[in-house]
Parts: sequence; structure tokens; C-alpha cells
Amino acid sequence: MNKEEILSKSKKENIYGDEYERIVRTRRDAFSVWGFLILGIAIMTIKLFRTQSPADIICMMFCTSGLGFAYEGIHLKKKWQIIAGSVLLLCAAYFFYKFCMGVF
Repeated sequence: MNKEEILSKSKKENIYGDEYERIVRTRRDAFSVWGFLILGIAIMTIKLFRTQSPADIICMMFCTSGLGFAYEGIHLKKKWQIIAGSVLLLCAAYFFYKFCMGVF
């Protein structure tokens, strides 16, 4: 390989940033999801104490988790993650239906 081929291969490999940037993005996403989960649980607890339905918050939590599992399962071709994502998305659809019935 000559110098130009090595540089072009390196650019293709690092199109989404170097390995450290990819690790930081992955951790950022995980940190964001955990923050969303903790906030959702707090809001859901408040709604339960006020005797309100937490179906909207539960729906968002199931949807976030389901999409994460489905995305990873599809890209890594892991059948069980696709199944888990599908089940979580079905739960999200159910709680979205319950939320809509409570609103209208």
C-alpha cells in the first residue's frame, strides 16, 4: 500500500470520528437515557400520588427502551433483541392507547 491508499482508508474508517469520539457519543446516549428514565420515574410517582394516570410517562419509557433494543437488534442481527424491542414497543402502543382514552 502506498501513502495515498493508507490515508484514504484511514479517512473512510474515521468518517464518524475516531474511537474516543464514538465512545463519548455512546456514553452520552446512555447518560441521556438514564436521565430520562430517572425523570420519568419521578414524574410518574408524582402523578400516582395525585391519583392521575401515568400512562403517558410509561408509554415514553417503553418506547425509548423498545426503539433502542430494536435498533441494536436490527443492526447487529440479534433476534432476541429485536423480539424484546418489539414487545416493548407493543407495550408502548398499549399505554399510548390508555393515555388517549384518558384524554378524550
